[in-house]
Amino acid sequence: MNKRKLIQNIAFVVIAFAITGYIFIFAPKQTADDESLYKWITSEKEYYYYKHSPEILPSSKETEGAHDNFMRVRFNYKAAAVLNSDGHLPKGIMFPDSSIIVKEIYSEKTGQVELLAAMVKLKGAPNSNKDWLWAEYSPTGDVEYSVSKNGKACVSCHKSTYDNVRIFEIYK
Repeated sequence: MNKRKLIQNIAFVVIAFAITGYIFIFAPKQTADDESLYKWITSEKEYYYYKHSPEILPSSKETEGAHDNFMRVRFNYKAAAVLNSDGHLPKGIMFPDSSIIVKEIYSEKTGQVELLAAMVKLKGAPNSNKDWLWAEYSPTGDVEYSVSKNGKACVSCHKSTYDNVRIFEIYK
């Protein structure tokens, strides 16, 4: 009986870590680093595409200077849980902590992903800006824009009534 209880407790801890792994990776007031952040965003298994569609969209005039010609946006389970049935964030609603939003960047609509622009909601992280961690990576994990830069090049374009996420204003 004790062996069974031990196995149940271990299983509980493993599941709890998988669900809220960011707590262990990023202890409160601990600065997030690029390697850990990349591992976190790529270890998430359940992502939901914007408007429930994997379609690759053309970038808008507002974003093509920073994010090339085409894009596809996906949300982890935590972020998708607050979206309405149309795949939009209702006005006045904020994404919960540990929400992950990844914008896949493409030069050509039929090409390969060239860049992953990530926003991770982590309130209280010293290198967050507007409660988000901001970073960009190559698909293999090379750092293109470090999370250590506190999103300084990102936040001016991300002013939005939708918790700093522009896709809801650009594509309605």
